[in-house]
Amino acid sequence: MAALASIDVLDGSGIYGALWHYALFAALMGSAALFLINRWCKGRLDMDEEPKMRMMQDEEEQE
Repeated sequence: MAALASIDVLDGSGIYGALWHYALFAALMGSAALFLINRWCKGRLDMDEEPKMRMMQDEEEQE
């Protein structure tokens, strides 16, 4: 029993910290994946130039 008493626990966060870490990681990665799939299905993965052109036209019309 003396050998078991000398074992130091190095895990500061414990099992609850590990579960929280993996749950948070899964939630963030899952939401990013859903966002990517949503944009991919709608065909909006490109960097559209239309807003830039619209703003430039507005500035040209004001001058």
